[in-house]
Amino acid sequence: MGTKPFSEQVKTVRKALNLSQEELAQALGVSFATVNRWENGKTNPSKLAQRQFEQFCEEHKTQGESADE
Repeated sequence: MGTKPFSEQVKTVRKALNLSQEELAQALGVSFATVNRWENGKTNPSKLAQRQFEQFCEEHKTQGESADE
């Protein structure tokens, strides 16, 4: 199973939902800079932040994992 790096997951989900980095950051309760660093692969999320992101994806049923197009 080819799991995407977290940076790719964040970008894919954000684009699928048509959100800006700022909007996604607000939805997750993190700063814009945090989302920006995640997307650029500069930092990885804490376990808590990763869980929040996964929960956010569940709530929005994003197709980011299964469809790239």
